[in-house]
Amino acid sequence: MDLPMKIFTHSSNPNQFAWNTIIRGFSISQNPQKALHIFIKMLRKTIEPESFTYAFVLKACAKMSAFQTGISVHVLVLKSGYGSHLFVANTMIHFYASCANLGYARKLFDELYQPNAVTWNALISGYVQNGLADEGLRVFELMRTEGIRPDDVTVIGVILACAQKKELELGRWLHGYVGDNIAEFGMNLNVWTAFIDLYGKCEQMDLARQVFNNLRRRDIGVWNALIGGYVSNGCYREALDLFQDLEMDGLDPDETTLVSTLTACRHMGDLNVGKKIHKCIEEKCSTFNSILGTALVDMYSKCGCISEARKVFNYTPKRDLMTWTSMICGLAVHGYAQDALDLYEEMLGTGLRPDGVTFVGVLCACSHAGLIDQGLHYFQSSMNTYKISPTAEHYGCIIDLLSRSGRLSEAYEIIRSMKSQPNPIIWRALLSACRVHSNVKLAEAAIENLFKLESDQSADYILLSNIYASNGRWEDVETIRRKMGEVVLRKVPGLSFV
Repeated sequence: MDLPMKIFTHSSNPNQFAWNTIIRGFSISQNPQKALHIFIKMLRKTIEPESFTYAFVLKACAKMSAFQTGISVHVLVLKSGYGSHLFVANTMIHFYASCANLGYARKLFDELYQPNAVTWNALISGYVQNGLADEGLRVFELMRTEGIRPDDVTVIGVILACAQKKELELGRWLHGYVGDNIAEFGMNLNVWTAFIDLYGKCEQMDLARQVFNNLRRRDIGVWNALIGGYVSNGCYREALDLFQDLEMDGLDPDETTLVSTLTACRHMGDLNVGKKIHKCIEEKCSTFNSILGTALVDMYSKCGCISEARKVFNYTPKRDLMTWTSMICGLAVHGYAQDALDLYEEMLGTGLRPDGVTFVGVLCACSHAGLIDQGLHYFQSSMNTYKISPTAEHYGCIIDLLSRSGRLSEAYEIIRSMKSQPNPIIWRALLSACRVHSNVKLAEAAIENLFKLESDQSADYILLSNIYASNGRWEDVETIRRKMGEVVLRKVPGLSFV
């Protein structure tokens, strides 16, 4: 926008079209705030805005989610008499939807005499983008009832709603509709990308791959949708193979591609491919941000290279909460408990506020190092200072910490005080500790609750049997072994995977 702004500034008497053009340019740029500054300057020069002016300014407000400013512009629209202009009304609906005020958006929609396809699309997209897929689908059904023909924007919005709700049947109907109108939709890769994303979320990767294979032309968004689908469905090897195909196809991976592929490497433990992607980032990415840094830290940590993870963390600029949390969790899992806690305190010094995942890493570090008092302090801090409701993972860490240290009664009391039902992992942590510390009474209480949740796990029976055996209670050992036979359980043999 530098060059057009220079020309505009040096114009002695820019006309209405010039003002609108420069406002529109800034409204879709990376600096939409500037569009508002130009608009205010225009008002001060007593140049009367027209409908297009207001629409462009509202687009800038939507991009910034500037709710109060947008309301002020809405007032000016009503005063100027442009409120009934469909182009302006559509932009106002888009603005309110972007600011998550669907009540205002729906009110404007309902007041329109003859909404067009753009109006319907703005409302459907608004609902979907704010996680209200059900409402979006209801509006789509109403649109069909009114006889409004869906266009590509409609189809993409409805596919996204189907993906949120995992509405495979409606998604496949839309696929058929697009196929029947291939001349209208066939060249729009955004539509096909949305279908691949939908099938991935519905765990239908064969259908996603079929859509991908049928495309004659593919952009990076299409590749990302399929790679992301494979990763979210646990098909990590397929995702890594597809990444290699992408490079052979002559396309450069973008940030989304790299993050998805690093996630696949993390799950596969494929350090070689992970290092290759790291090298690709260094060679091809002009900017190294916290998103890529977090993905690399996580990958190296999960692949056992904690020193490499620390190197990436150190040179990651503008580290966000996820970057710090990934490094803290990585250090904790690798047994560097004090380093993890020191890093946590350093993070607090930057002004960042920890979330629930951060505290999982911190409590895990305390559990590994047996730091009981510190662990209890951080557990209380998460609830009292940061108002975080503890999850099963938090309770699991604190139960493990107390159990390892022999404070089984305290661990049991914390389990009983949980607001939600303790999961099998929590009871199993207590049961394992009961074996170490030969506490038969609590072991029986733990196993009773475990059997209520999962009665088919052979490991639980064997663990209780071993506890009885270590205390010389051979009759109880025989009873447990007999019960295992009655419910047809057998111990799963160990497997070493190298």
